[in-house]
Amino acid sequence: MCSANAGGNERIGSELVKEDPSFADIVVQFIDGLDERITTMTDALEKADFDALQVAAHQLKGSGGGYGYPVLTEGASRLEQFAKQQAISECRKSLDELQALCKRVVVDENTA
Repeated sequence: MCSANAGGNERIGSELVKEDPSFADIVVQFIDGLDERITTMTDALEKADFDALQVAAHQLKGSGGGYGYPVLTEGASRLEQFAKQQAISECRKSLDELQALCKRVVVDENTA
């Protein structure tokens, strides 16, 4: 199992695909949408739109776990809480960590 350390380099494979490889195609679609999700959250943070940031983080929190990435759920949950508190500096740090995690997400950590 991969570490939740956002600064690490190890790839993070989907636990869902590990259990049932037939889900690989929908997991690929999820991964392909991560950049857009991060951009949405970044834009919201730049505008100090904490409501939009909270909603986007909440959505990633739910879908991350559903697609087999509990580490994304954890990171998005932290961001959601900081957005609720309107803690801009903590939001920035949390979003940076979440973005680093998203860059490591792959369908299967054992393939190239």
